[in-house]
Amino acid sequence: MLFTSYKYAVFLVVAFAAYWLAGHFSRARRPQNLVLLLLSFGFYALFDWRWCFLLAGVTASGLVGGRLLEGEKAPRRLILAAVVATDLVVLGAFKYLGAFTGAAGAAAGTVAARAEWAALGWVIPVGISYYIFQNLSYVIDVYRRQLSGQGPLLDYAVALSFFPQLLAGPITRPRHLLPQLAQPRTFDDARARDGLRQILWGLVKKMIVADGIGLLVDEAWADLAALDGLALLLVALLYSFQIYCDFSGYADIALGSAKLFNLTLSPNFTRPYLASSIRDFWRRWHMTLASFMRDYVYIPLGGSRHGRLRQAANVLVTFALVGLWHGANLTFLIWGLLHGAYLALENLLGLRRLTVGRGRVLSFVAGVVVFLLVTFAWVFFRAPSLDAAGNFLAQMAAAPYLAAVDHLRYLPWLVAGAVLLAFEWLTPRWEHGLAVARVPLALRWGLYVVACLALLLFGQFGGAQGIYVQF
Repeated sequence: MLFTSYKYAVFLVVAFAAYWLAGHFSRARRPQNLVLLLLSFGFYALFDWRWCFLLAGVTASGLVGGRLLEGEKAPRRLILAAVVATDLVVLGAFKYLGAFTGAAGAAAGTVAARAEWAALGWVIPVGISYYIFQNLSYVIDVYRRQLSGQGPLLDYAVALSFFPQLLAGPITRPRHLLPQLAQPRTFDDARARDGLRQILWGLVKKMIVADGIGLLVDEAWADLAALDGLALLLVALLYSFQIYCDFSGYADIALGSAKLFNLTLSPNFTRPYLASSIRDFWRRWHMTLASFMRDYVYIPLGGSRHGRLRQAANVLVTFALVGLWHGANLTFLIWGLLHGAYLALENLLGLRRLTVGRGRVLSFVAGVVVFLLVTFAWVFFRAPSLDAAGNFLAQMAAAPYLAAVDHLRYLPWLVAGAVLLAFEWLTPRWEHGLAVARVPLALRWGLYVVACLALLLFGQFGGAQGIYVQF
């Protein structure tokens, strides 16, 4: 049940009604949380009911681990290590066993042997990378005594399973969601209306821009030999806009859905393509994953406390793990290492200081350079293999101009991406593109009508699932 399907719209209406009916008949938080838990597990079961047992098991590991860590004479390091190891083994088994069996099957000498290896491949459960990281953050926070491990079982189960964040995040840490679940929620009309606006904005970005661009990008990758270097350059630029509108569109739908229940999820994006440094980019892009890796990997490794060379090594290790979080394909590892190398060089050479307080022109130039570096790395992220990425880049650099290639077909989408960036630059304080509560009523409703008509006319209904749903 993808966010862009009519089934999700129906489910959201039913969930909204059930949740607030529970709140109407009981002012306590427990009935509301119980309804959310049942709805969330029901939502997950619509993908595959067996995955509910996996989600319940991960939740149980966090609950048990948190309570054991609160014991006065508990072997706290051993408990933490056991929970972390268990979660990582589960994540690795589901996420990387399939890649291993696929490679082993391809290397097998006979058809029968390939079939045997293929039979071992597992389907990756939707959302597993997100809720396992939430569970890890909870147990580590309890270990660090930053969070109590004695909270209500129901609240924690809801914090991990809350359905808007199941498909593609954000990785909202339990320490941010549990205090909200500990309080009874009353209906907030203003937040609910803003939630609907944010959902609409997310649908526009995902179904019109991302899916529209996706058709061209997929077509290009399916037949690279038919395109010249200029066309491939345009395709690379377009993919930068596609993945941003796709992932941030899903994030907007998730955050907007949560607002309907008067709950707040962690933001995942803050105009990332307006960043003037790689460090700044990662403060704006997939913010919940970046902050998780910073707090639980980079800083424990030593961060920047032991000199620049050690810091560079820590950055590379952290971003290698960021890449592998996306999957076992070597293209993800290269993508992560590229970003790690960018950031390490930026730190070693002090490049970020060159743009601080130096005026808009230099910041703009730095922003263009950052965008191009990010776009280059996206080629590896999008490529099905390292060979395909190499072919793409080689042909982009060397393929002669072909008059037969229709370059103008890419232009409208490039303009759309540029307009989106300009709009974000002009509205730095807006949480999302339809945060128009203070706009005059007539103009506000005009924007709603235009957005809805655009969806009906240009939206790719039945289009591709969100790119980050697969992770």
